[in-house]
Amino acid sequence: MKKVTTVTEVYTFAELSKSAKQKALENNANESEYFWGYDAINSLKKFAEHFNSELKNWSIDWANQYRNEISFDVPTYMQELTQDELTEYIESMGSYNKETLSGDGECKFTGFCMDEDAADGARIDFYKNGETDVKELLYSGYCNLIAACKKDYEYQLSEEGFSEMCEANEYEFTENGERF
Repeated sequence: MKKVTTVTEVYTFAELSKSAKQKALENNANESEYFWGYDAINSLKKFAEHFNSELKNWSIDWANQYRNEISFDVPTYMQELTQDELTEYIESMGSYNKETLSGDGECKFTGFCMDEDAADGARIDFYKNGETDVKELLYSGYCNLIAACKKDYEYQLSEEGFSEMCEANEYEFTENGERF
C-alpha cells in the first residue's frame, strides 16, 4: 500500500486574484438564494394579517420584482372601514417619523426589520396619496418591502457583501476561486 499526501493551498476571499474573485462571485450568484427570503415572506403574511387579510398565491423573484406574482384575500368588511377605523389600523403598525412616515424600528408584525418596509409602504400611500382601499394599501406595503429586499439581495451578491459573508463565515477558496 502506498500513501500519498497532497497539499492544497487555500485562500481567503481577500487573498484571491481578481479573476479568482470573479469566479467565486459567479459561483455564489449561481448557487445563492436570498438569505432573508423566508423572513420577508413571513413579514408579508403578518402584515396582511394585521389588516385581517391573507397573503395568497405568491411567487417571488428577489432579483427581478417584475416577475413576481402575489395576491391578497381581503374580507369585504375590511373594504368598508371608516376613515377613523382605517387610521387606527395604520397607526397601530408602530411609531414613525411624522415627516418621512418611516417607521421607528418597532417591527410590530414579526420582529424582523422588513416589517417596517411593509408598514412604511402602506403608511405612505395612506397619508400622502389618500389611499383608503385596504387591498391597495397591502400592495403598497408589498411593493415597498420587495424594493428593499431587491436592494438587500443585490448587496448580498455584490463583491463587498460577498466578501463580508466570506470573512464572517471563514470561507476558504482554492487558487482559482472554487470553495474549499
